[in-house]
Order: sequence, then structure tokens, then C-alpha cells
Amino acid sequence: MAASLRPTARQAKGNSSSSTAPLVSTANGSVLPQDLLYEILVRIPAKTLCRLRAVCRSWRSLLSDSSFVTAHNTLHGPLVASFKWEPGQPAGIHILDRSGNTVRHIRFETGFQSYSWIVACSNLDVICRFGADERPRLIDPATGVISLLPDDPEFNHNKHTTRFGFGWASSTGETKVLAITASLTTVRCCKVLTLGGAGEWRETGCPMTKLATTPRCVALAKGVLYFLGYTNCYPDHIAAYDLQTEQWRPDLVHLPLPVRCHVSLAELSDNLVAVYNRNVDSHISKDLWFLTDAEKLLWSKRYTITMPYPKTFDRMMGRWADCFPLWKLDDGKIVFWVSLYLNGGDVRVVHFLRVYDPPTNTYTDGADMPGYTFFGVYKGSLLAGHPWTRNQAGI
Repeated sequence: MAASLRPTARQAKGNSSSSTAPLVSTANGSVLPQDLLYEILVRIPAKTLCRLRAVCRSWRSLLSDSSFVTAHNTLHGPLVASFKWEPGQPAGIHILDRSGNTVRHIRFETGFQSYSWIVACSNLDVICRFGADERPRLIDPATGVISLLPDDPEFNHNKHTTRFGFGWASSTGETKVLAITASLTTVRCCKVLTLGGAGEWRETGCPMTKLATTPRCVALAKGVLYFLGYTNCYPDHIAAYDLQTEQWRPDLVHLPLPVRCHVSLAELSDNLVAVYNRNVDSHISKDLWFLTDAEKLLWSKRYTITMPYPKTFDRMMGRWADCFPLWKLDDGKIVFWVSLYLNGGDVRVVHFLRVYDPPTNTYTDGADMPGYTFFGVYKGSLLAGHPWTRNQAGI
């Protein structure tokens, strides 16, 4: 993959393939060809590169170059955003690689809730977190900037519930926030905000349906936010909000099959996916239905995932396991977030990442991560934060 990245970088810098590569100074006074240094540094995790920017001006220039940031993100991303809270310890956001290793940790000293009641969609380079005042903050893992979103009088936190969906508008690349204020029976108002814009909420229409606003009932695909909709307490359709036009699409998307089991929404390869849970006694089983045509509302079942429970898992002791697809790798493997709820003696929850290969029905598990709660997929770069927070940080 690295060989295909360098020509793109050369073109971005206006260099021809036949030109002599410039030499770059290293910390001990020796020099390396820039191409060789590039190929070495692009393989180093972002956590280390952030420190290496302080080596010298030439390294900082290389590691901050947009073509390098893009190439590094292609090799190492996406990442997983997770919340961790332990009694007596500061809460914080952990950015994890696919092995479950922490590559960035942002600590919260005060003012943040100890649970993860949020609506935050994947495919973003910012993360949402609610404070104790029930107002959302945006967190940029790259810069560490925590920004309070503007409030609105209609977001009455005592009488009604306001949840927030986030996403990129497909054509402009702007990050927009959709606020949905609802009572138990209906959506009362919807407003939208553009990060980096005027900083004001704008009225937008309300969907004519009851929406689920828990994290696994919301997904972002190709600039559209999708929400599970309910009829008589059961999900049977999906409402779609176009972030570019800032309108709810008139046609509801009906689920591919009647719901006789737990269903959630995800995004894989920039497609909306309806995940049907079909757990049996000894296995975790999922049907993954892809919305292959958003205009004609056509679904295709591409995967039936069947995985055994981990060896430490015992159904007879009242334990329960589940998994959720996060993203699809270039080689066709799928990364899952697996949760184990163990109550044999003491109640505890264990999470880990599982890389699953559908053709061979094999998988590789990462290390156990007790105390973590899944937030979403982080597709930003730890080397370059969101433009909105970079301005606030003076970068």
C-alpha cells in the first residue's frame, strides 16, 4: 500500500519521479532522503508522531503536511472512540486502535456524566459528550479542545429530551449537528447547526414519526442521518435526514424484514446497514442487510455472521454477549465491538475488539477492556484536528 501513496505525495508537492529526493536532517545531525524518512514515519502510530513533531522544523513540516496526514490516516485508521469511567478516577475518552490499545487519552476532571447517554454517529472527526448540565460538548481528540455547543430556549432539559446527531454534508464536507427535542410520544422540534458557521441553530422540519435516539439506532451514510422509527413500540421503518439539503426525506425507508428480534443501524463501506440479531444458545449470529440503493430503497443481505461465544462465556450462569459491526477493512474483514455481560458472582462488563473474516469464518480478538463503553468510530486524524477546534486552539 505504501508504494501507491508516494506518487500522490510527490504530485501534491510538484515533484517528478525522476527528481533527486531532498535530504532531511535527523535529531543526531545525520541526514536521510525525504522519501525514506516518509516511508518510515508513515508507519509510526500517531501518538508517537505527535511527540516527534518537536524534533526539528523539517520534521514538523513533514508530519503536518496534508498529504502525509492523509496517507497516515489511510494506513492506521479508522480508530475507536470509547469512554472509560472508574470509581475514584477521572473519566475520560480513549481513542483505541483495532487491537484495543489506547493511542490517545483525554481526561475529564469534572462536569461530565459517568455514563454514555448520547447520540453520536460514526465517520466523524469530533466526539460528543454530555456534561452534568445535560448540554453537549464537542471533543476533538487531535487538539484536546472541548467546546460547549450553543444552547437554545427550546432545548428544555427538564420537560423534554434533546438528543443530537452529527455528520458531514456529503458535497460541502461541513460538519452539521441535528438537535431533536422530543416528548414520550412525539418529536417537538428539530434544529440544525453548522460548525464554523454563524453559531446559531436553524429551524428544520420535523419527521412525522416517533424516532429512537439511542446510539445504535442512528447511523450516518453518505451525508444522511438515518434514525430507526417506531410504530406501536416496535421499530419497522427508518427516517432519513439529508444534511446537505437540511430536510427530512419524504419517504420512510422500510426495514428489509419484519422485526422479530433486536435490530440496530450501522455503517459499513459508506452504506447504511440494518443489523438483525439472531443469537442462539452457543453462538452470536447477525444478519447484515445493506441499503444498496437509497433512492429505490433496495436492500441486500450480504452477510450472515456466526461467531461462537468466547470460551470464558457461560450461558448457564445468566451471562449475555453481543457484538456490533464498526467498519470493514480493505481485505474484506469486519471489525466488531464485542460486549460480555458477566453476572456469575459479581456483575461486570467486558469489551474487546474482534476482527472477523467472513469467507473463512475465523476471527482474532483483542485484549479485554473492562470499564469501557463504546462511543463510535473515529475517522479523523490525530495529526490534524477539526478546522473548527483548530481555530479555537490557535493552531
